[in-house]
Amino acid sequence: MKSKRIVVLLKYFKGELNPFDGAALECALETGSMDIIAVSMAPMSALNAFQSLTRLGIKGVFITDPLYAGSDTQATSFILAEALKRLNPDLIFCGRQSVNGDTAQVPPMMAQRAHFAIKTKVIDFNAEKVILRNGEAFTPQNGTVLTFEKIRTLRFPSIFSKLGEVEIWDNSILQVPQEKCGLKGSPTRVVKSYESSVGRRQCQFVGMETLDSLIQAGLKKQRTEQTEDKGQKLDEIYFVGNIKPIAERIGFTAIELQTQGKSAKEIAEELTEKQAKAVLWEDSEELKILASQVAVLTGAGICADCISFRVEEGKLIMTRPALGGNVTADIVCESDMTFATVRTVKKEGSDVIFSVGKGATDEIERIRKLAQKYGAEVCCSRIVADSGKLPYEKQVGLTGRTVSPKVYVAFGISGAVQHTCAIAGAGTVIAVNNDKQARIFDYADYGIMDDVKNIKENEIC
Repeated sequence: MKSKRIVVLLKYFKGELNPFDGAALECALETGSMDIIAVSMAPMSALNAFQSLTRLGIKGVFITDPLYAGSDTQATSFILAEALKRLNPDLIFCGRQSVNGDTAQVPPMMAQRAHFAIKTKVIDFNAEKVILRNGEAFTPQNGTVLTFEKIRTLRFPSIFSKLGEVEIWDNSILQVPQEKCGLKGSPTRVVKSYESSVGRRQCQFVGMETLDSLIQAGLKKQRTEQTEDKGQKLDEIYFVGNIKPIAERIGFTAIELQTQGKSAKEIAEELTEKQAKAVLWEDSEELKILASQVAVLTGAGICADCISFRVEEGKLIMTRPALGGNVTADIVCESDMTFATVRTVKKEGSDVIFSVGKGATDEIERIRKLAQKYGAEVCCSRIVADSGKLPYEKQVGLTGRTVSPKVYVAFGISGAVQHTCAIAGAGTVIAVNNDKQARIFDYADYGIMDDVKNIKENEIC
């Protein structure tokens, strides 16, 4: 890859470089390419942090303009695609997603606009071979966008290095039509944001000695089926994937859209011909990418990782975690067509899941031994997966798996919205945490305010 021009897209949040993008930049540096261009679309407040990256021997293009403020994924991808036309890269590297938005929509949207192929979730990388999370291995070809997991830590520049030049591009350079950028070019709107109540339970505090009996009782507990939503409905809604029951709760008529063997262009043309107003997409990796690409072609507003829906005055209100999972937001689309990807519960796996959070990382082996007693699967929160303590496929959360075991035991997990929304379907939730103020207790049936290391040895087989 030494002879290739590599553009690396970087995002800043609260002045910090998105770590997924940092991994992408580090991998670009490892290729030995002498033509690496870092590109960031951000307010001027991030310029100094961005310029410091030029000490790594790369070029920088900083995209900023008050017109771009408030851009959603549609508008952002349009602006970035205009910049890419000027840069003419061979390859585009970026993080799998941003830590605040978590939508993972901009890379496939941008790839569609730039007529690039896209390969997502790189977990192993060298100059000759790339391996994705799904096991696919290949040699990158020109005209490809690669999105990276947090597989590298960005190196520090040499103390002898000097700052390089950064080109600042505003709209006088990019000439993006005003109706295509900022709030004007953004079909999605936040109606309101608030603390999530999805999965909230009445917690009863108990002692560590009751853990075994609680697990046994949870295994015997009968599930209660979700009652049908009696609220307002859309006249008609389309759906893609195994989400018919969800679509039927939202629309009087739910129509399955067949996408197998069809290109994004063909699907877009079909939806336009049918004058579709709303389309739900299952959250498989392939369909999330396809939904983003079709959204570009139809101009649809798209909301990612939706956890619930309601209809008000003929408008579809979509609810998803926002700002890194700290709050929940209600979203509407002002476009003629509305897309939403739907978080679905994965049914596979053990009846019991033990999940490790930051507060229990030193006790992973103890938890593994205890899990053997129940045939439990050991999973984790996002921060544990990011740290490399457990693999990404074991991550529970909106950026990982949504699960519904008979019993879910959270060890040392604080309980961010991203996590609690993903365990709402569990039969019994037990939280073990030595911080009584931990949010996880509001989403657990039973709380054990104790340290994992206090599980007695005779309870571990």
